[in-house]
Amino acid sequence: MRTLCASAFGLFVLSTTAACPPAADVKTSEAKSAMNSAELPSDPAALIKLADEQLALGGVGYKNAQLAMEKALANTEWANQKPGFDAHYRLARATAEQCTVDEGAACQSSLPKAMESARRAVELSSDRVEGHYYLAQLIGFSAQTQRGADIKPMLKQMVDESEIAIKINEAFDSGGPLRMLGTVYTRAPAPPVAIGDPEKGVQFLTRAVAVAPDHPLNQIYLAEAQVADERYQDAEANIQKARKLLGDAKWNGKRSEWKDVLAKVERKLKAKQGQ
Repeated sequence: MRTLCASAFGLFVLSTTAACPPAADVKTSEAKSAMNSAELPSDPAALIKLADEQLALGGVGYKNAQLAMEKALANTEWANQKPGFDAHYRLARATAEQCTVDEGAACQSSLPKAMESARRAVELSSDRVEGHYYLAQLIGFSAQTQRGADIKPMLKQMVDESEIAIKINEAFDSGGPLRMLGTVYTRAPAPPVAIGDPEKGVQFLTRAVAVAPDHPLNQIYLAEAQVADERYQDAEANIQKARKLLGDAKWNGKRSEWKDVLAKVERKLKAKQGQ
């Protein structure tokens, strides 16, 4: 996934997707066209399968997945029972993915319904990681809309949900909950303005690397945290590791995007070193 940066403080990153999310790291192609509700199946299981296919394709596939899950959830009796969890969290995920691609009107208009679904997923299966993880992401996107407002309460909610996700399954989405929380601590301003703490950022991102050492974003964001914590030699070492990892063919679909993220961290390092 792409990075998620709150313009209020420039502090959120999801890579989930991964940022962000656990479906295929490599998207070999993109969905070619938008679907309409009338052409979709009516069976919830078929709609969930379709949503997973569209999520893996990326692009307009994110909107198609949202449409499929909205149709599934229109069956309110089913949606409010345990099986509805699978559609609720997928709707939240599809919206988070869409927002990483375009934080404009399509993202903003989808957020209220997606956050409602994320919260419903948590209610239906509080012991599952997905609802907490995607709810934390969506809270971050929502915070971006709060221009000039005090977003510390939203930050606290995001941290709380991230911590729950970590307790349930810190390895989800290649260390996604750890990566998300570590980057928040790295980028947020220090107290009393917000909750920034680069040392905590390094701690969480070190754990993300331990969980998934071959995921480039874990190395990249750890390097960023190390720059913020003035550990410049460590940051340079992790930048080199990330660059090597990006050469692996399995990251072909994400390499260009993640190289841009890496370049930003390298610029931060050079600026700190006065180069």
